[in-house]
Amino acid sequence: MKATLYEALGIKQLASEEEVRAALRGLIRKYYAKTRDGQGNVEEALRFINHASRILSDPDHRLHYDKELAVTSEATTEQRIAHFVSNVAGTVGETATRDDVIEIGDEKALTVPSDSPEKNPHHPGLTERVASMGRSTLGQLALCVFFGAFIAAAIVFVTPADAVLVAKQVLVWLTLSLLALALVYGVVHGLAWIRQRRISPEPALVPQTDLAILNWRREKSVFLGTDTPQEDASWIFQLRMAELERAKAGRTSEPRPWNRLAARLFDYSIWGLVLALLLSALHSAGMVSDDTAFWVGHPLFAPILITLSWVPIEALLIASLQLTPGKWLFGIYLQFSISDAYARRDVRAQLRRALRRSFRVWWEGLACGFPLLTPILVAVAYEKIAQRGETDWDFAEDCLVTHSPPGVLNSITGVVGLAAMLWLYGVAWHEPMADSITAAKNAVVAWVPSPPSLMPRGFQGDVGKISAIAKGIGTSLQGPDVSVTDSANDVDTTALFAERQARLALLRGEGPRMLQAGNWRRATEICRAWSDLEFWNAEPWRCLGYSLQAQGFHQDAINAFRKAAQYDPTDRSLESAIDKSQRGIVADFLNRYRR
Repeated sequence: MKATLYEALGIKQLASEEEVRAALRGLIRKYYAKTRDGQGNVEEALRFINHASRILSDPDHRLHYDKELAVTSEATTEQRIAHFVSNVAGTVGETATRDDVIEIGDEKALTVPSDSPEKNPHHPGLTERVASMGRSTLGQLALCVFFGAFIAAAIVFVTPADAVLVAKQVLVWLTLSLLALALVYGVVHGLAWIRQRRISPEPALVPQTDLAILNWRREKSVFLGTDTPQEDASWIFQLRMAELERAKAGRTSEPRPWNRLAARLFDYSIWGLVLALLLSALHSAGMVSDDTAFWVGHPLFAPILITLSWVPIEALLIASLQLTPGKWLFGIYLQFSISDAYARRDVRAQLRRALRRSFRVWWEGLACGFPLLTPILVAVAYEKIAQRGETDWDFAEDCLVTHSPPGVLNSITGVVGLAAMLWLYGVAWHEPMADSITAAKNAVVAWVPSPPSLMPRGFQGDVGKISAIAKGIGTSLQGPDVSVTDSANDVDTTALFAERQARLALLRGEGPRMLQAGNWRRATEICRAWSDLEFWNAEPWRCLGYSLQAQGFHQDAINAFRKAAQYDPTDRSLESAIDKSQRGIVADFLNRYRR
């Protein structure tokens, strides 16, 4: 008996629609964009995919095909002869129509209604042209220059005056973030590897099946059926032209998860810069308050807003241009309804599919953009692409992702642009992130009680000294006869001294630490409080001056430095700090004058 379409696809006859679609998608990913294993003719494989999808994607065609299989496998010899005559009449004589009825006994076994609506005669997705936006050298250069100029302008706008100190802090944050991401990916990869070893692999298409698919017309090794849609010469010509164009562009359907991740990061980053400029304009106009601007731009909430607002923008770009800026730079192309020959392909249907896919990416692939969960789901999606060749949202929306070489100019623009935007977001987010970490630490310290035994030895000694001094003062002033009330007052005074000393110890440690960590706003608050309690000491004034200078408040910094020089005249570094702030005042004046 001849092989059936189900046997050629490697699935059972009672397979569900999802299993049929998965089998067709597997063949399309292998043969659609210039097969890499060198087996057989790509055109023959695509023609078979067209034939199989038109029969198995339509319930009426599939039901009729299943009835024919039942006839040929279970009917008697006379019934098979009658079926063969009907088959010859429908294929050779070209006189049979969809009204043909094959009689088996006294029943009408196979009846195809003649009033069924005519659908797409061929699979249009296999002849779809690749995106050509910016394909010319001039257009490619113009787009790359536009992206580069936009990112460069953002860098000039965001970079602070003390860029060297900021760069050190951002480098520390980036190093810690990369180590954390590497740890997350290692854990996810290890779990995926263990799970893959425990689960037995599903049977794949054997080479004999591939050979049957490639020789399906020449050897008639696949059972076609009597109601098969006929091919058209113009469609075959379009198929060949589309395949030549894909081969010329170097397009391949092999999975490249790193390209997809880089393209998505570029899209989110460039869209985040646009939203940042919009927020800055609204804040300058007084339409957005300081607190709202702070929390909207906070690194814990900004990624959620950026990724969510990008969902409709991405859907519109894909439905209209089939591209986004990141996908264009890294050579990524999307096609919807690739395994369904009868799917609607108008703009509205494409927009709905693109919107559903973008939302699923935001929900399932990015955890709604929440920074603490996004790396985990991104690593999970990478493992799925590496193992199955596609993600869940690609399969759900029947989307095929193909790739082409991005080119030298696009690659340089994409990689340098990602690095530059990584610097921008690091500069913008490292201070509020440090504030959040400090606030969380202070909250934990305030919540957890600290027993006296855990206090530093020096702090305990200071408290003891203050208590002894207070007691000596009270004894010398009041004499040997001290009443009960005076003793209570001495206890209160000792407690006040101890509380003040404890606060000073906390400020002495936190102020320089915040200054060294680059959290200048918090350092200013701590050092100012420190200078109020210990105004005769040069250290709090020096700390206050450097924190104010880092924020650009040069006149206040000069005043703080002069206070420090008053209490420590031997410190020569204060003179250079004052000179630096004076130069900063001149630079600010020149910048305002130029504007």
